[in-house]
Order: sequence, then structure tokens, then C-alpha cells
Amino acid sequence: MEQSLLFSQSPLCPLAVDVISDGRSYYFYMYDLDYANEQLYAHSACWLKNLVEASDVYDEDCSDGHQPLMPTAYIKDQDLTPWDEGDLEIVWSKEGHIASLYYQGELYSIIPSWADGQDFCGYTKNVVENTMLGWKLEDVADVFEQRLSDSRDFWMQEFNLVWKDYHSPYVDELCQYFGGIDACFDIHKDQFPSRILITFEKEEKVYAFTVGMGMFSMPNADRYYDDYQSYARVEFAVVVDKKSCSNDDLYAIYSMLATLCEHPWKDMDCLADQHIVDVPILEANHCILMDDDHYAQPFDLSLKQEGVHLMWVVPLDDEDYKQVQEEKHAFVKQLIKEDRK
Repeated sequence: MEQSLLFSQSPLCPLAVDVISDGRSYYFYMYDLDYANEQLYAHSACWLKNLVEASDVYDEDCSDGHQPLMPTAYIKDQDLTPWDEGDLEIVWSKEGHIASLYYQGELYSIIPSWADGQDFCGYTKNVVENTMLGWKLEDVADVFEQRLSDSRDFWMQEFNLVWKDYHSPYVDELCQYFGGIDACFDIHKDQFPSRILITFEKEEKVYAFTVGMGMFSMPNADRYYDDYQSYARVEFAVVVDKKSCSNDDLYAIYSMLATLCEHPWKDMDCLADQHIVDVPILEANHCILMDDDHYAQPFDLSLKQEGVHLMWVVPLDDEDYKQVQEEKHAFVKQLIKEDRK
């Protein structure tokens, strides 16, 4: 009979992990979360240790719902002693898409969101070579150990204090440019992490800025960039002519920004400079993200100095979208020349 020793849900992504015992072995499971139907779907399962003697070949008998035992030929340490559940700890990456398991303070296993449960299940400590039940943790320890240690410290913070330190200077600096805030919206429905949208009006234009998204690193930036930490945090902004937009149009834009804020963690992907995303904005069916520093008059914001990019959401109609596909460099160069103000 299966028993859960330790369960944890990602603080940001629709993922959860569980340490499972079936009496013969321990496994580290990762699940996809289906919030709408309140369901968990097994995403991957990585072997941790055997609790009974195994043979030299893979155990194919899973008829009673047992997890496969790791053959003894692939195990470094044959210790079959059960773990003390109180010594288990799960640590999520800052992005919320990588789960790690510690036992007695030592890193023991890692399952990233890209583990498919077939060709790659995750990394585990006590194997001598990569197998279908788990890859060697020692091969990636240098990459992940400090990163996960930093993540443990990150999630131990008091985020109400972090929010104030992040929110106040950012909003104050925007108010220096635009004056008083016109409207403020909660775009995460009182959930963690807090994210709001603030709007301003200036010279017949409406400006909208997300606040709070850049407190957290986006998933999988490390799969696109060597210096991933320089690209992993963003806030979104948009500007439209007030005369050309009805109130319904404006609320549709605000809803689009709220959806965009969910995208990185929901789909476990990062959005960065010059990414094209298929979200509608006014009459356009697509948009391109442009780093504020490309504009003729970029904002001098303290959050940018701390590595958070301000990304302008620029609409693309079908003709623009086609031009981007055919000659992206020329089109982007044209956008950079245009002054936001």
C-alpha cells in the first residue's frame, strides 16, 4: 500500500511533488496540477532507494501497483534502512518549476519540470549510471547545489516585507513620471504571489504597468540564456491612445496583461525581449515584447538596475506579424526608432 511521506505544491507553478513509499522502495513523484478539476496527474517519478533486496535485473512485476526496484548492479549504497520522515525536506527553485529533495540536510534528488517520465525521470543520488529510473545526481550537483541553497533562503523570506521593498520604489518612480495613479487592479485575485496593475493618464495616452511580477524569476530562462538570471525577471507595460479606446477596450487590454502575467509560470516558459506572443490586443492578434532600454527615452527605474526588465507589449496586426516573420531585425529596428512618448 502506497504511503505519502512528504507532499509539497509549487508556490508558483501548477506542479506538486510527493515522496512515496510502497513498502519496497521510495520514489520522488512530480505531478501536474489541474486546478479546474482538482486533479493530480503523474508527470514523472524518480527512484530514491530500495527498502528490500533487489535482483541484478529490472523488476518487471508491477501487477500489485509496486514501483520498480532499482537493480543492485546500478546502486552505490545498498542500505535498506527506512528513512526518518522528519529528516526529509522539499525545496523548490526560485522559479517554482524545479523540485529538490533533501535528506538529513543533503541534496538527494531533483526533478525539473522538463522531466518527461520516460527518457528522463529526474536526478537521484545513489546510482552509478543513468537509468530509466533516475539519472546521476553527481553529474549536475555543481550546477544545482548553490542554486537550490539560494532558493531555500529565498522561500524563507517574509514576502510581505519583500513586497513593500519592491513595490514602493517602483510605484513612486512611475508616479514621478506620470503623477497620480488613475486606477489600480488586483490581477491575481488575492492569491500568492501578489500582482497588481496600475494605470496612468498623460497627454491623451493611457499607460498600464504590472507590479509584482518581477519579484519572481520566470521558469526555464536557463534553457534559453547562459546568463539566465539577467533575463529571468520582467514587468509588463502598455501604452495606448485614450481617444481610440473605449472603456471596454481598456479593460480588455488589462485582462490581456493579467493573462500574460500568468503565462510564464502556467506554461513554464520565459518571455523576454523580442518574443512574439499570440495574445490579442485591441484589433491586433499578436504582440511583440520590447525592452524599455531600446526606446529613445527609456525610464530610469531602480528595478531595472536590480535586473528586472520593463517589457513594452507592442500590438502586431497581421501585416506587422508577417513582416516580423520575414525580416524581424528590420522591423524591430523600426520599432526602436519610434519614441514611446
